[in-house]
Amino acid sequence: MVGGTAHAKRSDGAEGLNQYVEARLAESVDQPAVAAAIYADSLKKQPDNLLLASKTYVKAVEAGDFDLAVKAVRSLGLRGEIDAEMPLLLFADAFARKDYKAAATATDELVALGNFAFLSPLLNAWLAEASGGNPLVGLATAEKNKTAAYYHLEQFILHGLARGNDEDVMPLLDRLVEKNEARMGPVRIIAARHFLAKGDKVRAVELLERERTGPETKMLRDIRSGSSKKLAQKVNVKVGLGFLFQRLASDLKTQRAYFLALVGAQAAGRIYPDSDYGRLVLGDAHGDSLNNSSARSLFKRISYDSAYGLLAISKEIASYVDDQNYVGGQTRLNELIARDPAAPELQVLMGQLLQMSGDHKAAAGAFAKAIDLAEKRDAPDALLASYWLSLGSAQEQAGLWPAGLESLKKANILLPNSASILNYLGYAQLERRENTASAIDSIRKAHKLRSSSPAITDSLGWAYFITGQHEKAVSYLELARDGEPQDPTINEHLGDAYWTVGRKYEARYAWKSAKLFADAEDMQRLAAKIDLGLQADLVSP
Repeated sequence: MVGGTAHAKRSDGAEGLNQYVEARLAESVDQPAVAAAIYADSLKKQPDNLLLASKTYVKAVEAGDFDLAVKAVRSLGLRGEIDAEMPLLLFADAFARKDYKAAATATDELVALGNFAFLSPLLNAWLAEASGGNPLVGLATAEKNKTAAYYHLEQFILHGLARGNDEDVMPLLDRLVEKNEARMGPVRIIAARHFLAKGDKVRAVELLERERTGPETKMLRDIRSGSSKKLAQKVNVKVGLGFLFQRLASDLKTQRAYFLALVGAQAAGRIYPDSDYGRLVLGDAHGDSLNNSSARSLFKRISYDSAYGLLAISKEIASYVDDQNYVGGQTRLNELIARDPAAPELQVLMGQLLQMSGDHKAAAGAFAKAIDLAEKRDAPDALLASYWLSLGSAQEQAGLWPAGLESLKKANILLPNSASILNYLGYAQLERRENTASAIDSIRKAHKLRSSSPAITDSLGWAYFITGQHEKAVSYLELARDGEPQDPTINEHLGDAYWTVGRKYEARYAWKSAKLFADAEDMQRLAAKIDLGLQADLVSP
């Protein structure tokens, strides 16, 4: 009997080890859901195993299994191994279940653990709102905290709308419209939807009419076309608290704290699962975690009628490009184009996808269709200019020249003070050593408009190189290199300029730097320069 018990223990250990190996293999081939399931099964058998609990937590978050993540957090918490962000999940889970006492305990844990303590007064404000209390105490406390104050204005507005104090927050909303910051686009959209739900279409339009972001432009167009009822939604506790977590996740993404962003986005999803903006943020977080399959499934759940519909499609197609699944992306876009053949935005996305796949001629065809559709819609000149720039770029890369030049000129006529258009117009001609004087003039104008751009500074430096002003070229190219030290084109240009002015050691160093990040087609030319020095047939295009 004793021998049998020992044998059983050895078998259990072997099984646990085998499961751990299976989970690690699933991780190595980017299958977080499979890994999470294996870790969860192992954790059932070994509930005291901290390593398994920790692994289960991470993989559950990466796979989007919220319930499993919460279970793992509780297991870790029982052993005093809880990390600073984990109470966010406990709070969201408790709040969604209306267990406000447990949610309050989670905010206390946030304070004790430190890193996310600044959220505590904001979370307590929504707890008060949900339970019939006064949120102003929490909001006043948040305003005094340097980090929480960053969220105070938008949260104060959402509390006001949720409580029906629309008139009290009108001046604050007016300030958001006047400043017209892109960051506040989602707040303006939430407020506009709120006023639509209250039958105030005029106020909703006023909030969006600056069209600072793509979603605001789409929503405004949909309102004017009679789709107000679909877009209407009053602000409530779910909307306001969910947005707090969505904003946190978005900010963490900006700081490249991708795992923490995923935690915040999943907490938002538990509190407010029907938010299109929340799906967008969570999809972004999954994409940043290299889980493009989960990202796409979230983007597809965003209605085409939503303010975020086109942005979601754009991100979905970008995820296909990231996976180099160009056929999948084209299939998806063709489905959407069949549903809405009059949408120029879909043709633009098709053009961009085709460019990424290397089919520049087909991309040019898509951009031409986009221009035709946009002109029928009386699109503004700035938008049409960007479409003509895209067409000119595709034509230039497809070898359709001088058609590409005419498209670039058209873009410049529509938007004559665009640094991007002027730079492309000038550089494309410079590469072909044609119309040199006017090309350089375009680049000079671009540089005057945006002197901080390394790409434009490089163009101007290269223009001086081509026209024989080599010392001047070196000065500008060094400035460009300082701004983008890893850019292969800038480093190659600088190497050519260094060689020409006799700084041959530095030239080879610059060419070697360029070679580190160059495309395969440029490698051979750079290798020859490093070996032989600069010769007439090796000068950068």
